[in-house]
Amino acid sequence: MDDSAEGPEIDGGGRRFLIGVDLGTTNSAAAYVDLTAAPAKGAGSTLFQVPQLTAAGTFSRVAVLPSFLYLPGDYDIDREALHHPWPRPDDSFVGVWARDHGARVPARLVASAKSWLCHGNVDRQARILPWGAPGEVHKISPVQAGAAYLEHIRKAWNHSHGDEEELFLENQTVIVTVPASFDEVARELTLAAAEQAGLRRVTLLEEPLAAFYSWLARHEEDWEKHVQPGQLILVCDVGGGTTDFTLVTLTADPGGGSPRFERIAVGDHLLLGGDNMDLALARQVEARWREAQQRPGLDAHRWQTLCHQCRQAKEQILSGQAERHRVTMVGSGSRLIAGTLSADLDRATIEGMILEGFFPLVDKETGQDSPPQRPAIAEFGLPYEAEPAITRHLMRFLERHRRDVAETIGKADPLPDLVLFNGGALAPAIVQQRIVNALVHWFGPADGRRPAILENRHHDLAVAQGAAYYGLVKAGKGLRVGSGSPRGYYLGVGQADAAAAPSATERAICVVPRGLDEGSRITLAEHQFEVRANEPVRIELFSSSYRSGDRGADLVRIDDTFSRLPPLQTVIRYGKKGSRTRIPAHIEAEYTELGALNLWCRSRISDHRWQLQFQLRDALPADAVVQEAVVLEEHLVAAARQEVQSALEGTDTGRLDGMTKAIAAAVDLPREQWPLRLLRDLVDQLIQLLPRRTQSPAHEARWMNLTGYCLRPGFGDSLDPERIQRIWKLFAQGPAHPKHAQVQSEWWILWRRLAGGLTPGQQRQLSQAWTRLLQPKKGKKTRLSAQHQIELWMAIANLERLYVNDKIQWGRLLLDQLNPQQARRQQLWSLARIGARELLYGSADRVVAPDEVARWIDHLLAQKWPQPDIVGPALAQLARKTGDRTRDMDAATVDRIRAWMAPHSQLADHIRLLETVVPIARQEEQTLFGESLPAGLILR
Repeated sequence: MDDSAEGPEIDGGGRRFLIGVDLGTTNSAAAYVDLTAAPAKGAGSTLFQVPQLTAAGTFSRVAVLPSFLYLPGDYDIDREALHHPWPRPDDSFVGVWARDHGARVPARLVASAKSWLCHGNVDRQARILPWGAPGEVHKISPVQAGAAYLEHIRKAWNHSHGDEEELFLENQTVIVTVPASFDEVARELTLAAAEQAGLRRVTLLEEPLAAFYSWLARHEEDWEKHVQPGQLILVCDVGGGTTDFTLVTLTADPGGGSPRFERIAVGDHLLLGGDNMDLALARQVEARWREAQQRPGLDAHRWQTLCHQCRQAKEQILSGQAERHRVTMVGSGSRLIAGTLSADLDRATIEGMILEGFFPLVDKETGQDSPPQRPAIAEFGLPYEAEPAITRHLMRFLERHRRDVAETIGKADPLPDLVLFNGGALAPAIVQQRIVNALVHWFGPADGRRPAILENRHHDLAVAQGAAYYGLVKAGKGLRVGSGSPRGYYLGVGQADAAAAPSATERAICVVPRGLDEGSRITLAEHQFEVRANEPVRIELFSSSYRSGDRGADLVRIDDTFSRLPPLQTVIRYGKKGSRTRIPAHIEAEYTELGALNLWCRSRISDHRWQLQFQLRDALPADAVVQEAVVLEEHLVAAARQEVQSALEGTDTGRLDGMTKAIAAAVDLPREQWPLRLLRDLVDQLIQLLPRRTQSPAHEARWMNLTGYCLRPGFGDSLDPERIQRIWKLFAQGPAHPKHAQVQSEWWILWRRLAGGLTPGQQRQLSQAWTRLLQPKKGKKTRLSAQHQIELWMAIANLERLYVNDKIQWGRLLLDQLNPQQARRQQLWSLARIGARELLYGSADRVVAPDEVARWIDHLLAQKWPQPDIVGPALAQLARKTGDRTRDMDAATVDRIRAWMAPHSQLADHIRLLETVVPIARQEEQTLFGESLPAGLILR
């Protein structure tokens, strides 16, 4: 089930309904087209009113399904009140009542699941939601949450069609929308959620395009009255969690045919929307309370409650249901009455905060490259945009595509002629007019013209309705928006040796001709290829903005009209033995609706088929230059590899000891300046020489030391997973000379350096094996020397993907072993890494809870430390401010640390980490990893 070349055709195909589903951050919706009733030219779509719980025991049909999931406890809701007309596996429920009841019990409410689906710093298939919920709450994953909304829609639809199984939703064609800026992982997880929900035929469509299709559906007969050829249309979509921009135009046919709608550009991913406005309102209310009553900020639970109340206030006031709304925070425990807080929010306050904070007028001279006006909001663990001004992002988007607009329609300035607003955050007319004012203010047109606004009657429903209409378009019954590729794309072929330099590629085959519509497929059956299996391969991709006339499957020569794009490096698996071989294959290609180039290598001697994918929109512009800071000549790299081979194949221990210096001399660069490509080239050589390490302890120690150094931190290059997989086999074997002291140390250093490339399961295997060394059976002492214990603790500390319970056990054990009079800097460094608030590469759901770490901090503060300078940095990492209240330390603990640090002037910089959200900089990254990182590697 996907949007690939073998996905379902949207042409009716015996299926009665085409169904569009908007899987939204705040609200989801569904609309449909009945193919048995639709006229030949199409007639828009019909909204599916979704039955759902709207109160205890009350089931009603509502136009939208609020994207909220409530997880009941044992006693907080009467189970009779949860009855649904269809069977369910558990008591969790979604929709209106989930949203309203969950606002009072936020620890059991899953919200903004769609934002979590595109959050790359967590395991999106792990049970992490509700974020920060206590241990007794049975959590779910972002994928499961998305599946829950889709499953409710599916079961509600099926229930409305009785026993007619052929009309069930899973037997129809379903178009699910995603933000235009969703990356490939988020798209795949959306498809995984649909599969979990029981949907069989799913195609993905971008939300701004769906919104525009909704407008076209309403104006199918009179669109010429609203749009003229050559006009630039901006689709501005700001929902609950994301902001998307898309440019569309109407181009005239030089041959005299009908004009054609074409998409010109799609914006970057912006995790910014209505949720951020709710957070900003909540901060404003909290600041009032703190100033008036001189009290600390709210804890995570009460803060979530406040955010939900501010959302309700915003929605009621901006929708016209009320002019003001009272936010009330009831006290708890003995302070039930005295602890109650309240504040009034009125229309002027909310509109002023939204317009000035999120839609300011931006000056062209200073606005495009100015830094964010405030730190990024990271509440609830989500990495929201640091820059909250949506208008500033919009101007950057338009300026970035100035050249595309000029080439396509000849406009000197990319000032839109028409704007289609979509998304709940843009429904108020005052917000729409503010954005238009911002556009005029930025571009300052001499003739004083203003962009006109295209009507959108239902901001929460347009995407679902447009998605359903898109099904008609694909069936040839509606107005199509062309999304032709602005460039041609070519696959490099004819490279004789996979290890040869990229410049060795002299020919390329056209896989996406310039102007090809997204959603098109290319057959390259007339060409026969060979695929290298079970070894790293480098697949070159080129683009050209200049060539025209090339057709799909044309074989062309590479010249200066081509630009080289970042290559795809991968390993194609074939056969159980994994031996290297060449497989005759055909190439199939598809340019998807989501701007990706899918390639399939289909074996001509078996049923095997491998998919490769290039993200064309995320690639660098055609005129950009991709280069490393340092690029070494091939003969220098070859000389370095020869030094490694000669040292490990020989018996001269002196040459082994001098191997690093010899490499540095060969490439004329000190070790710390070796570029990433050289490091990985050396690793590939070391892996080939892996059997040589067993010759002697010296061979093994030097092999492990150089391998770990060259492959640190275990990720950063596309082929690193393949390298890690081959080296991981050593773990089960253990070192060949386990009793040699230097080999023991290098063994732990190796795994510390490679830890970032290991899976959670592999890290847990290391942790379990090392438990026996640092925590032997009762009555026995560890036999490790003090230095070996330090090396092992540093290795454990770098296992950021361990379960939180494992980290807690390690942290408590290390704390018990710390002696202030004998403590070493590396021990405090290790404790800080285990309990850190901000991880270097691990997902945020693997951070130890603040109440546990607070006890560690209290233990440290109670000791007398003769060397405060080794304790201060550890305290700073254990209590570092992240902006996420579920990870941040309580104010009292932070105050105690600040007071402890105050007398020590050398710790002044660390106090700042407690008070302000400070992103981890390159220099600090190196310190936290325990050594320098490769020069060509950028982690953040």
